[in-house]
Amino acid sequence: MGMDAKGRWTRSRVAKVSLLICPFWFLAQLTFNLSLKYTTVTSNTILSSSSSLFTFLVSLVFLGEVFTWVKLFSVLLCMGGTIIVSLGDSKSGSSKVASNPVLGDILSLVSAAMYAVYITLIRKKLPDDDGKSGHASMAQFLGYLGLFNMLIFLPIPLVLNFANLEPFNTLTWKQLGLIVGKGMFDNVLSDLLWAKAILLTSTTVATAGLTIQVPLAAIVDSLTGNAPPIMDYIGAAAVMVGFAGINIPSDSCSVPEEASIELENGKNSVHRTGSSITQVD
Repeated sequence: MGMDAKGRWTRSRVAKVSLLICPFWFLAQLTFNLSLKYTTVTSNTILSSSSSLFTFLVSLVFLGEVFTWVKLFSVLLCMGGTIIVSLGDSKSGSSKVASNPVLGDILSLVSAAMYAVYITLIRKKLPDDDGKSGHASMAQFLGYLGLFNMLIFLPIPLVLNFANLEPFNTLTWKQLGLIVGKGMFDNVLSDLLWAKAILLTSTTVATAGLTIQVPLAAIVDSLTGNAPPIMDYIGAAAVMVGFAGINIPSDSCSVPEEASIELENGKNSVHRTGSSITQVD
């Protein structure tokens, strides 16, 4: 069954899941970073925020997540908060002219869709932490994910190097150190925590949780003496309200089945007796 005596997944079983997911992870990272070459940071941020909506829709189809209007509105509110902050930043004059905005925007949307597929597969293929379907090491999963990405996609940078399109010798030690540091904290650590959050909550909650960086950035700017514009506060408030709405349990937004049956029986009782109303205990 792919588990040892203690209920832990075997390495080969974890490796198979990592091999399945690694192409989607790579494409999400590639299209996201490549889009920055062709479109503005503002457009990239706005379109990338649609990953929460993509995730919600994919989860409805493949994970059986319960649809509620509150959850949909909350997802859109998180997206709206991110868009408000991005538009506010674009007015500061820091945005650059896009070289190919159509291509860049398409790549941003593809990246958002790939992120949705990537985290949905994690939720679908890896076991929950309840122990019913065994235990899988998240660190082991991400380790295999990095290994397969290196083995499968290593020819790409090698070809770029030998073709003098992206030669390695142009990198300085400082740039290499920044790349390694960014990979350790922005990819390894953040992906580990994010993947654990997916299994502990849901794909929609975990993805929308990434937008919390918007109010956190506003707080940090305020503490460091760089007062953000009013649009940042509005966007941060929208994100916080939206994230709170996503975490509202689905059963609290709908009428329980027992209550609806009781209500229906009560109506039938009134209809039968004509003028008398019977109380159902």
